[in-house]
Amino acid sequence: MLTLCHGLCGTGFGDIFLIEANLNVGNTKVMYSILNLKKNKKLLMRFLVFSLVTVLFTISIYSQTTNFNSAWSTGSSVQCGRLKSIEIRNDGVIATIEVKALKALKRLEIFSTSNTYILSGNTRLLQLSGLITDRGIVNCGYGTNWGWSNVPLGAIQSYQLFFKGTLPSGTSTISIVDYGDYNGAHGYCFNNYQINNPRRNYLPYQSEFTVKQHIDQNNDGVCGIYEPIDDTGAKLACVKKGNEYCLIYLSSPANYPGKSLWQIGDIKATLRMTASGLMKADWYRSDKSAITSYVAFDGVSMTAVDNTGETKYLKTYPVSSPTIGSNGSQEVSEWSGTGFALNNGYIVTNFHVVEDASEITIQGVNGSSFEYKASVIEVDKKNDLALIKITDSRFKGFGNIPYAVKETTCDVGADIFVLGYPLTSYMGEKIKLTNGIISSKSGFKDDITTYQISAPVQPGNSGGPMFDKNGNVVGIVNAGIPDADNVGYAIKTTYLFNLIKSSVSASVIPNNNIVAGKSLPEKVKILQKYVFYIKCK
Repeated sequence: MLTLCHGLCGTGFGDIFLIEANLNVGNTKVMYSILNLKKNKKLLMRFLVFSLVTVLFTISIYSQTTNFNSAWSTGSSVQCGRLKSIEIRNDGVIATIEVKALKALKRLEIFSTSNTYILSGNTRLLQLSGLITDRGIVNCGYGTNWGWSNVPLGAIQSYQLFFKGTLPSGTSTISIVDYGDYNGAHGYCFNNYQINNPRRNYLPYQSEFTVKQHIDQNNDGVCGIYEPIDDTGAKLACVKKGNEYCLIYLSSPANYPGKSLWQIGDIKATLRMTASGLMKADWYRSDKSAITSYVAFDGVSMTAVDNTGETKYLKTYPVSSPTIGSNGSQEVSEWSGTGFALNNGYIVTNFHVVEDASEITIQGVNGSSFEYKASVIEVDKKNDLALIKITDSRFKGFGNIPYAVKETTCDVGADIFVLGYPLTSYMGEKIKLTNGIISSKSGFKDDITTYQISAPVQPGNSGGPMFDKNGNVVGIVNAGIPDADNVGYAIKTTYLFNLIKSSVSASVIPNNNIVAGKSLPEKVKILQKYVFYIKCK
């Protein structure tokens, strides 16, 4: 216990004597003084009640203490110090420090500036609140005159620093660093101490592979792996825990703040459904401090909103969950996409459009509103491609297909346009045109199997053809980023060629372009009869 002075003053209560009661609150020793038993029974009763409440409160506080027997650190020519213990509580951390006089001293002073932190690696976790005294937690910066008087050679004294806040569970190595005040004065620093701080608030996944296994068993359109669009945040997985959802940490870039605090499986957020359909989250920031956030899923992405702003994540696994979605929620049994014609009744679309479909119908053949039954012939799950074929007895063929499917790679800046059936529940079932350019020869996260394009794409565009300026098919639309303007992705036709050649025959690939040289409106008028609205149940 540190004091500048301690004693009794006049109270007017008559006969005075001192009763000392010591209570340990964590490692903090609190001393109470009681006056005159004869004339102050009410005061005594209040003391006893207060003491009982204090004890009960103390019992309820989580506490985990690590003791050290470390070597003495040189502080100055007159004293040295060492870290004696670290006590982790749910309201903060108490660091007990011992100092030893290297010679007889009239005054042994200690100080730590307010610029003192507990760190894990280079991440600052908690800032010093102050020195624990019988007067409470007080400032103990340079010149505050805390210490002991008339200290003999070799005497050891101890004091306690309090760091308010929650130390992240699982943090096993810490340092206490005093960065000093503006005059350059600083107190003791203690580096790389191993502490007893069991990992809590996690799910027992050992690898991303085991997380994917769980997702495969609970693929409800929400569970999946989500990566931040801006590439600076952590990759997360949404998994089921009983009847609720949790977001867990998978990995993060090297510059992720607080990276050393996180392990795969650590819970990033617990989610609870609200009446609005949004999920309310207890979200843990990079330093593992908790905030309230709101999370929305749309089947293709996740958006988290808190008082600091909005963060968007793209769903990257499973690829069978619609990357740019179907026209409806994940809980309904009907969805849709787009496809385009090959020879002999074959149609190209995305794998995620037809996966798990028990019934597939095709609408828009030769511009008609008739619906034809179709079935899946072959798929390429990895590259999100599917070949389907009309099996309806009423179907009489596509006729001569007016475009060629080209295997050549497009250059950045090349003009392209897209036909498809996006958001039909809002925009109707008429075909829609968007156009743009090839923005990059690689897609999301530098995926070499796809292009990045500037043509706007929406849920329902999945599986649609991407044409070059001459009307050749040069890509298959498969992804877009919600709320990101002019960013979409299309699979390169090289991968379609591979699928066709390995499953059916290269003869189904159309190679006669009759629309080159026509204006865009003329091209669209011809091509739209071979781009189809695919409905699945």
